Amino acid sequence: MREREMEKYTIKEMPEDERPQEKLIKFGPNYLSNAELLALIIRTGTNSGDSAIDTAQKVLRSLKSENDEDGLNSLKNANFSDLMKVDGIGQAKAAMIIAAVQLGMRLAVSNYNSKIKITSPSIAANYVLSEMSVLEEEHFRIMTLNTKKEINFVREISKGTINMTIVHAREVFRTAIQDNAHSIILLHNHPTGDPSPSKEDINLTKSLVEASNIVDIKILDHIIIGDNKYFSFLEEGLI
Repeated sequence: MREREMEKYTIKEMPEDERPQEKLIKFGPNYLSNAELLALIIRTGTNSGDSAIDTAQKVLRSLKSENDEDGLNSLKNANFSDLMKVDGIGQAKAAMIIAAVQLGMRLAVSNYNSKIKITSPSIAANYVLSEMSVLEEEHFRIMTLNTKKEINFVREISKGTINMTIVHAREVFRTAIQDNAHSIILLHNHPTGDPSPSKEDINLTKSLVEASNIVDIKILDHIIIGDNKYFSFLEEGLI
């Protein structure tokens, strides 16, 4: 009976539009909150009625401190005792969390000296092509680069309807500044599959390039992702 009760609160039993796994597949990991990502690791909630997301939120809240308001940074130093104080976290789930955090830390160290350097539009496009080419709505993102033109992050700025997205320069450059970016590449997808730029795409690019001159963060390219193909403003001499 206990196992059946626990199954009631698995992520698979949640409404489809609230399931972290479906959201990750459809929109990518940047779309998920810290609690949703953690919920994908622990998988199940508790037989007292908490979902996996509720339990994940409790874990993060339990680790909050004055210098770590969301608890995420403290997660890397959490031990079995810290995690098992949370209702619904036993040895098995604590082990899953610790293993995932450790893997992430090792990956970060491994990638420190092997960042991807953008030397051509095709490298930037191929970095996001497989994910962004299947998105059903239009997403606008930026790729932030360091002084060596190596990728720091790909950040989502906005998500619109199937044929339009609203992008504000302040959000683009606030995100770039937070990432300490030396330069950025604009990215968005066309769900129709045709990556050819619209008049609005061209006007938006011109506007953002003008704004980039003010904040001194150069826009290297604007890449539009279609159905497994891309359009580069740089390659076409439009930027």
